Amino acid sequence: MTDEYTDFTQHKFGAGALRELATKLYRSPIAAYREAVSNALDAMVPYESEEKPRVEIYTNVVPDGDIIIEDWGTGIENYDGFTTISRGEKVVRDQVSSYEKVNEKIIGHKGMGKLSFLALSSECRVEFYSNSEKVGMHILMTDDMGPSGFSTLYMNSQAALSHRGVKVVIKKAKKPIVSDARLIEYLSQTFAIRIARGAKILVNGQQVRKPVNFDSNQYPLFELDGGTKIYGNLKHVEKPEINNIVVFVKKVRVVEKNFEYKVEGWINCDQLELESSRDGILEGNDVYSDFLKKLGHHLEDNFEKKSETKEMAPRSKKQIAKFFVDVMKSINHLFPEMTKPIITGLLSNEREGMGSRSDSGDIEGHCTLHEGTIDPEGQLITGKPIGLDKGHGDGPKGDGESTCRMRTGGPQKKILAPSYVRRIGNDLIPEPKIVLAQAGDRSVVYFHAPDRLVINNSRPSAAILLEGSSKDPEQMKSRLLPLLVRAAFGAYPGSTELNGEELFRMESSVLDSVWSKSK
Repeated sequence: MTDEYTDFTQHKFGAGALRELATKLYRSPIAAYREAVSNALDAMVPYESEEKPRVEIYTNVVPDGDIIIEDWGTGIENYDGFTTISRGEKVVRDQVSSYEKVNEKIIGHKGMGKLSFLALSSECRVEFYSNSEKVGMHILMTDDMGPSGFSTLYMNSQAALSHRGVKVVIKKAKKPIVSDARLIEYLSQTFAIRIARGAKILVNGQQVRKPVNFDSNQYPLFELDGGTKIYGNLKHVEKPEINNIVVFVKKVRVVEKNFEYKVEGWINCDQLELESSRDGILEGNDVYSDFLKKLGHHLEDNFEKKSETKEMAPRSKKQIAKFFVDVMKSINHLFPEMTKPIITGLLSNEREGMGSRSDSGDIEGHCTLHEGTIDPEGQLITGKPIGLDKGHGDGPKGDGESTCRMRTGGPQKKILAPSYVRRIGNDLIPEPKIVLAQAGDRSVVYFHAPDRLVINNSRPSAAILLEGSSKDPEQMKSRLLPLLVRAAFGAYPGSTELNGEELFRMESSVLDSVWSKSK
């Protein structure tokens, strides 16, 4: 046996690799338009001193409902480079952009963006017509031609396309993809800087304008360790929005971030490395750390911090807690099925009489003591085990608190009863403690243990609750109840199974009931 490696073989990719990249790389179909426009703007780099970049998009071309994206750039200059995925660099005439050499003029360099077009086609078929003024090409890209996925027909330049550039035809686009209004808004925001500086993008003949209040003027802000100057446009705002600073990379919008200062605006840093999908910024590297540190220093030196949220008065908290209990009582009264007891035993018995079965044979078993809904996905929950099951609680009937998943071994699958709405003596619901904190996406969220109602102070809508006057009960009620009703329904896992219309109807009924009783 030798320690020397003698057989060297390149990585091999099957036909499924192309489909995987095309369908799983990008979070949303609308990203394909961003990639198409980015490629078109890159191709216009050699001509920017003579003419403004121009891209035309048609979203529903008859008779087949194709999508067409057309530019007046260089055309496909290098077929091998065009068909190589993730080459690591992009060459446009004498301009090069790569991992090692960042070129602010060229947006892309991975060569993966064109794969997103496949995800828009119902038959995974995309055609490229190229006129480079030297050679014409008709290129077919599919996901079923082996690892490459490309086939090419060479022809006269004018026969391929009547003008210099590239026309992309996405065959038989899936329906619905995205509305024209949403596409125009998306392109307006994504390419705001480039549009403000002359790039022309048209969607079905309608020119895309920059956002109304977007100021494309830029100023030097700070400098990275390597000497790169960072530019942007940041202004003082007394009450800034959440996610108050937009980050651009190569003058293409990437993400919005929240900073605890009285400021709004945008900043551009070409050195930031993007995720493969370009939907986000890679954060685990020195450039990103340096960028955040320097930006933090700049904000600290030039802008005030946001005012801390004032703690609510005790009386206001008491009113909120009382209203919430009233809402929960109303849900229990109007829609008892939301709190029906859970069962145990064979899963085949799940639909046969809630709370009436136990694999111990005791119909009065512990399954009737706790309310909630079945957790068919086996998510982690806390509650008392139902029926006889050694090791899941105290006492012979195992009625102690326990945390576990639904057991999958054997036919006797155990389920725990979730205690989403805790009760105290005489079937009373305890008043929750009111807490101000960040709480995900919702304005108000109820945590059943240890009975916390959290007002999300990271959202502007928190002002609806925080600025209400506790001296005016009617005002407090009108502000609070709609949000509390939504939070209360969110406490029941069964609400996620309701369709939007049904949930809206139930919430409206509870709102009417609580309002009437509080008169």
